[in-house]
Amino acid sequence: MDICPFRDSDNTGQMSTCQLYRQQLLEKGFCSMKIRKERKDAIEHRRLILLNAQTLFIEHGVEGVTMNQIAKTAGIGQGTLYRRYAHKGEICQDLMKDSSDEICNTIQSYLDQNKDLPLKDRITKALEISFDFIESYSPLLVSIQAPTCEGRQSLYYHSPLYSFMHDVFCNLLNETESATKELSKDTNFIADMILASMNPELFLFMRSERGLTKEEIKDRLVSVYIDPLLV
Repeated sequence: MDICPFRDSDNTGQMSTCQLYRQQLLEKGFCSMKIRKERKDAIEHRRLILLNAQTLFIEHGVEGVTMNQIAKTAGIGQGTLYRRYAHKGEICQDLMKDSSDEICNTIQSYLDQNKDLPLKDRITKALEISFDFIESYSPLLVSIQAPTCEGRQSLYYHSPLYSFMHDVFCNLLNETESATKELSKDTNFIADMILASMNPELFLFMRSERGLTKEEIKDRLVSVYIDPLLV
C-alpha cells in the first residue's frame, strides 16, 4: 500500500506528486555528482598544470616556455588551460602561493614577537626577509610583471602578497614621529615607493649590473626611505 503523503488521489496515469518529488531528488543528486566531478576534474587539471609548468620553467626558464607547451605537456586542451590561467603570470602566481603565504607568516610572526625592538630594526628585518624571498623566486616574480602578461599591473598590485607587504610597511611607517605629525597622508605613497624599489627586475639589475649585494640594497633603501623619518 502506497502511504506516501504526497500521493495524488486521482488515477490519471500521470506521474504522481510523490514520483515527481523522487525524480527531483534524483535530478538534484545527479547535478551534485556532476558538480563534484567537475570540481574533482578542476583540481586534477590545476595539479597537472602546475606540476608540468614548474618542470618546464626549471628546464627552459619562464620566458622560454609557452602556454601551448604547458597544455601539451600537461595533457590538456588549450581551452582548459586558458579557462584557468589567462597567461603565464597567473601560473607563476599560483606556483608561488604557498611560498607567498610562508613569507607573510614569517614576517607577521617576527613583528608580533618583536614589538619592543627599535622601529628601524623591525623594518630592516622585514626588508631582509622580503629580499630573501625575491632572490629565491625572482624568475617567477619577473614573469608576473612581464610586459607580455596581459593585465599584469592588476595582477601584481592587487595580489595578496603586495597588499600584505604594503600594509606591513604602512603600519611600521605610522609608528614614526615624523609620519604621525607631518607625513601621515604620505605613508601609502612611501610604502608603494619602498615596494617599487624592491621590484624583482630592478633587484636583479642592481645585483648584476650595479654590483650591489642584497645587504647593500637593503641598507640603501633604509637610508633613503626610513632614516629621514627617524630624525
